[in-house]
Amino acid sequence: MNTFSDELRKERVAKDISLADISKKTHINVKYLEAIEQGSFDILPQTYIRAFIREYALVIGLAPKAVLKKFDVMVGGKYSVDNGAMIGSGWSGATLPTLPEQSSAAPAHPGAKPEYLRQNDNRTVAVVGGAVIVAVVLIYFIYNYATQETKAPIAQETPFQEVVKEQEKQILPQKTVLDSFAVIQAAPKKDSLTLRAVTVDSVWISIGKDNAPSQNIILPPEASRTWVAAKQFRISLGNAGGIRFMLNGTDIGRFGKRGAVVRNLILTPEYLKSKH
Repeated sequence: MNTFSDELRKERVAKDISLADISKKTHINVKYLEAIEQGSFDILPQTYIRAFIREYALVIGLAPKAVLKKFDVMVGGKYSVDNGAMIGSGWSGATLPTLPEQSSAAPAHPGAKPEYLRQNDNRTVAVVGGAVIVAVVLIYFIYNYATQETKAPIAQETPFQEVVKEQEKQILPQKTVLDSFAVIQAAPKKDSLTLRAVTVDSVWISIGKDNAPSQNIILPPEASRTWVAAKQFRISLGNAGGIRFMLNGTDIGRFGKRGAVVRNLILTPEYLKSKH
């Protein structure tokens, strides 16, 4: 067990929270939670390691950003290496994470950058490239679904990717999000509808009220918005599992899985009555 995993386990035990409690709230398999506390990160689904650690931290009351920063330091080569094992890292796999090599030697050619500066340049290019990809995906959402506004109001769900087989249930964090982005557009009338949305991931949403034109919005994680209408809302979503809704104070949940698309969903007083 490494220092990082041991700190997580001690914090959980000190707060009298069981692994079963965390699994129930996050839908993460108990064997993966045990692997996190034992430092056996190589047996976790590699795509979801950071997401699992984030949800674990939320449930035991730790700041996810701080915990993930410690995790990055651990797997980034800040620990010594002996006989093919990274001491203190908890990484038990046969292949160790790539460790950056920094040399104080002079560049081979006058004016050439040292090796560690070239590595930093490569990381910068990778970050910029990732940002460009995200921007392209968001632009695709806006263009594709804005052009679908005139279609019949039938909710359709199209998954973007398959969920890991062992994790059939999506992660549903139970964290209460501060309403830091709430916008009350009008005082509710007696027969009005109030729709509130809270995000756990980046979400594209197209929303129209009554006969007004739809608006396209991109919401970041841990944000919330509130809208008011007289008779109905029209909604299309990208990444439907990343946003949760409340209609007139009633929790109506999510309309799809993470990465899924929902088109032309209509919310009316009749829809609300059907939930009672």
